[in-house]
Amino acid sequence: MNTDTEIRTVRERSGERGIGLPELLIAFAIIGAITVVALINLKSARASLSAQNSVRQLAAYMEKARIDAVRRHTTTTVSFTSPTTYKVTMDFTNSGAATDRTFSFDSGVQVANNTELPSVTFNWRGRTVTPGTNCVTTFSVTNGNANDGVNVDVSGSGDVTVENQQPTLPNVQYNNTNLASTSVRSTTVVSGTETLDSTPCLDVSGEGVAAQAGTEACKINVSTTSVSVKKNGGTSTSVLVSMSVMSGVTASYPSNLTIAPSSQPNVSTGSSFLIKSNNNLRGPFNVTFSAQCGATIVVKVNVTN
Repeated sequence: MNTDTEIRTVRERSGERGIGLPELLIAFAIIGAITVVALINLKSARASLSAQNSVRQLAAYMEKARIDAVRRHTTTTVSFTSPTTYKVTMDFTNSGAATDRTFSFDSGVQVANNTELPSVTFNWRGRTVTPGTNCVTTFSVTNGNANDGVNVDVSGSGDVTVENQQPTLPNVQYNNTNLASTSVRSTTVVSGTETLDSTPCLDVSGEGVAAQAGTEACKINVSTTSVSVKKNGGTSTSVLVSMSVMSGVTASYPSNLTIAPSSQPNVSTGSSFLIKSNNNLRGPFNVTFSAQCGATIVVKVNVTN
């Protein structure tokens, strides 16, 4: 009886098999794929956190500079000296005298806008100083990914907003006061003519002036020098490009914009280039049109909400 049981057990065990090489390779492949995805997500999260931390620090120094301008009844400035560094001019030591200090973004973080670097000056009332107008200074800060970043808005009233929505100041209703029926002194005078609004500082009317560049032998013309589009493909606009001679034109632009077509073999009679935004980054960006004969001209594109 025992002998029969032992024989049956040996036969059953002989039919069993362990994990083979194919199964091990499949398991290692799955583990490897999961690990790669986890590392990519971790890298992306760290980059996003670095961008957010850098912008928070920038916003904090802007607010300090604004308060210092009001406190000392003067002007203070926060200006970028490179896409990754900015200089703050204010009274850091409470001595009454302004000094310059330079700060840097975290590694891999930089200003995305490919036009002039942002610069903000606060006056003694805490408002921004922009020659000829009161407007919103807008720029984007990226974390190394040209299609992802944080938007920063500094309004004409001096408010700093870090988010993906451009601040819109409300229209305040007012009524005339009947001085005869109130205790308000008739000699009271409130002066000031400035009107603050949420208009971006770049000309975004879509009615920029026509311009040309180059020599008579090679002159490139554009129908407008500045246009406006809404972010993430909300709206699009076109620029008419023409040449004084038969020549092709190629458009160079940052990755957050799409230009269609990107080139034309002959624009001597005029060709339209359609411009639109393909992500949420906002602010001013340059589009350069280059002719085969050597002439170039720049059109500013401001991406808004």
